[in-house]
Amino acid sequence: MFSRALAIFLLASATPSAASDRGVEKASNSEMTGIFNADQKARQDPNIDWASVGPQDEERRKRTQALLDAGALKSADDFSHAAFVFQHGGSSDDYLKAHLLATVAVARGNADATWIAAATLDRYLQHIGKPQILGTQFRTGPDGRTTQEPFDRSLASDALRDALGVPALAVQEEKRKSYEKAARPTPLSVAKPVLQKLAAAPPAQRFEAKLRPLKCDAIAGADMLLARPNIRWIVVGEMHGTRETPAIFGDLTCLASLSQPVIVAVEQATTEQPAIDDFIGSNGDAMAISLFLKSRIWAQPMKDGRSSEAYFHLFRRLRDLRAAGQITSVVAFQPLYNPGPGGFKAGDYENALAASLVSRAGQNARVLVLVGNIHAMRTAPGWAKPAYVPMAGYLPTETSITLDARLNGGSYWACTSDTSCGPQTAAPSGTTLARGIIMDVPGGSYSGALNLGVQVTPSLPQPQVATGRVLQQ
Repeated sequence: MFSRALAIFLLASATPSAASDRGVEKASNSEMTGIFNADQKARQDPNIDWASVGPQDEERRKRTQALLDAGALKSADDFSHAAFVFQHGGSSDDYLKAHLLATVAVARGNADATWIAAATLDRYLQHIGKPQILGTQFRTGPDGRTTQEPFDRSLASDALRDALGVPALAVQEEKRKSYEKAARPTPLSVAKPVLQKLAAAPPAQRFEAKLRPLKCDAIAGADMLLARPNIRWIVVGEMHGTRETPAIFGDLTCLASLSQPVIVAVEQATTEQPAIDDFIGSNGDAMAISLFLKSRIWAQPMKDGRSSEAYFHLFRRLRDLRAAGQITSVVAFQPLYNPGPGGFKAGDYENALAASLVSRAGQNARVLVLVGNIHAMRTAPGWAKPAYVPMAGYLPTETSITLDARLNGGSYWACTSDTSCGPQTAAPSGTTLARGIIMDVPGGSYSGALNLGVQVTPSLPQPQVATGRVLQQ
């Protein structure tokens, strides 16, 4: 496909009709100029509202296509402007079309269009899963790092880059570093309230631990994290409703407890602690499963990702780890929260979550926490108005690590209202993440990431009967 696109570029530059057009200056289409100007203006606002710009981009592409179909685009600038419009599309066809339009612009005498020709080729290649070859594409991920990958730096020389108006590799690297520095988040300065005192809730049972470790699936980077003796809190923030995140959290718990028992804290209602204790302390047989499935965890009307089959399988695995002496307690820490007269306030709720977690799981042991990804943030979300401290922001910085469970796209189970639940699309990050733990640039919302390494799949609500599907691992 790359050779085909390159051949088109060369043909567009070498055909007699293109050669004759170079010497003929044609008037630009005023409507196309206006469309291009609107496209560029939409990207000059430092706080771009992509929810609005996306549909506007689509309308601009539709109108540009209509002008193309009508033969209304004549000048080199017309085709250069159209190339910019289509490179802001979302499909490989958009990027390939943008590349073709740019080659026409070059052929008609716009030497400056060589850069957009190069950029659209790189963007097209990355979108079809191939590495870019010139180095025009940069992406800053949620970890705060800026990358050009995938990037084959060997195919084109710096001399060829210069001919296309693309900076040399050394200049690109400086540019990448500057993007990364500029993207580094500045934590919002938010006063941290004192943790509130909560109403009494059933305490979690503490089990005796006679260590007989089970075999664990490896996670790249976990050994370096777990070898840090000062780390007492490891918080994993998930997007509820996938099959894969509870599974990898189980793997991390297994690895963390190979040499000494740990406590596990889960974002479940504290009222369900007795049911959790009974199951974790059981032999895991059909009777124990049947009793556990009567818990409100699985019976509540709105079944979000914390009522899923994957979460049930996580409980089964935690029970196995408890039986192997690797876990001393599984703590439910979602408190009963009664908003005051002013109604629900996110900051108050995060404070209550933190107060419950610290008071219920704060014994002298390492604690692994599975919670929603917003609660696992260290710093105030930039979109929060008013700003507030998330749950993990209350944990001591020097003894806690927060990991964002990151995925390669896919779908997950979620509830969009009290009565509407179903699969939702999880957008890919733009680069394939390998399974493992990486640390983010300091100062970000999380300490690092627990990369799942796969496209996620939705985990449906756990049935309340012990069917074969329930028992499947």
